[in-house]
Amino acid sequence: MNSFNKFAYSLTLLGLVILNPMANRAMGNEVMQTIIVGQSVDTATKLDQTDLCKISCVAPIAADGDSEQVIETLKILVQALNQGDLTTYEQYLADGCTTFDEGNKHLIVGKQAVLDSLKDKMTRYRADGDTPLVSYTIDHPYAKVTGDVAVVSFKAVREIGGKHPSKEVCKATDIFVKDGSKWKKLHYRVKWHKS
Repeated sequence: MNSFNKFAYSLTLLGLVILNPMANRAMGNEVMQTIIVGQSVDTATKLDQTDLCKISCVAPIAADGDSEQVIETLKILVQALNQGDLTTYEQYLADGCTTFDEGNKHLIVGKQAVLDSLKDKMTRYRADGDTPLVSYTIDHPYAKVTGDVAVVSFKAVREIGGKHPSKEVCKATDIFVKDGSKWKKLHYRVKWHKS
């Protein structure tokens, strides 16, 4: 199955995904994992407290072992993005990946075009920039795997520092395809709103 067919197939899965995070919370399954990640691109530089971004993953919901692996891949991608590590991020992108840019209402197609789009965002949220990213939370990610396609839906919360601190939230959907033993992001869509 080529990338486009996997993408089309995975979109049909979106209608099958039912997420009720409150039921999971009510059963006492609240889980929180926190990772502190430095935002410096130069890993040889010693990081101090002002260079750190707190990344959290709250109450992941994985149907099986493959779903857990997909959620772990999502965490790796968020960490890489926050570290400015496009090399690692690129390793987890499918060749024909796409994203929808909500700002200008355009579909961005292809690995290099997606990476170019991310470079601008990473520069904007660097620790030494005007709008540094202070924290990023992946809230109740739900992963559903069918064959070699996975859909992950979650709420994301990011806190921005600087002269005009703010908190933004979005509902996100990521679609992954399995490439050998690695899950790679094929498509994602987010739209951030101030909370």
